[in-house]
Amino acid sequence: MDNRIDEPRIVAAGRGSAWWGRSWRLLTSNFFTWIGMVIIYYIISALLSLVPIVGSIGQVLLTPVFIGGIMLGCQAIERDGALRIAHLFEGFQGEHFVPLMIIGAINIGFFAALALLGTVGIFGVFAGMAYAPMMAADPLTAITGSMRNITGTGLLMGLVMFVLGTAFAMLNWFAPALVALHGARSWAAMRASFTACLRNWAPFLVYGLIALAVVVVLGGLLVAAALGIVAGAAHEIGGGTGLAAMLVFFGVLAIAAAVVGTIVGPLVFASTYAAYSDIFTATDKTLPNPAYR
Repeated sequence: MDNRIDEPRIVAAGRGSAWWGRSWRLLTSNFFTWIGMVIIYYIISALLSLVPIVGSIGQVLLTPVFIGGIMLGCQAIERDGALRIAHLFEGFQGEHFVPLMIIGAINIGFFAALALLGTVGIFGVFAGMAYAPMMAADPLTAITGSMRNITGTGLLMGLVMFVLGTAFAMLNWFAPALVALHGARSWAAMRASFTACLRNWAPFLVYGLIALAVVVVLGGLLVAAALGIVAGAAHEIGGGTGLAAMLVFFGVLAIAAAVVGTIVGPLVFASTYAAYSDIFTATDKTLPNPAYR
């Protein structure tokens, strides 16, 4: 594989919807294998999260490795139509492993800096609350000053966290694919991923709006279904306590959400591969690419 990363292609806004269409085709071509692979991934992630501190660090380190393997699986589907459960672990093999782990290590540093920033922000809020009463001449002014400090600091911190979270997603969106499929170095892959997302903000906006619409619709359907099941169960047993109804509602909702998540997860992974192929590997000369102008 070539370590050189080609200039990210700029694609039309409508390609954001095409990525979801292509991901659906990738999913349905090997539906049950996808479901099995994602369930195994979820179980591993859940088990890691149970281990205090070390488990969380391990999860961040290994997530790019697993995603790299999934990207190799997507590539295999397009080459010979076959996806295997073993693809989930292919990121642990050969030359991919260390660069993918380094991406995870960089992410740990990012999270540590984010946590430090959040801590400083919290202390800033409390410092403002403590300082305002001392400078005020009356209680009303003290309360008003404290609220003003909280609101200003909170909004600023919220904006900073949003920007940093978005930057984190942009750095990581294509990085595992670039390492696993392109043979790129870790930081070069993250930098190219950021550039690709920034240049293709329009298709990503369409992509995100479609995802948001699906989440809203599915969320509404899940809640309606859970309420319907609870109402039906209450009718069958002739009523019941509010606590029992609440437990049934949230239980049904959790099961339904888990089932939907098992399908949505593969779609997100496959759509990431579709976007990667479109932006980094497309060879159709008829596609516009202002990056080269």
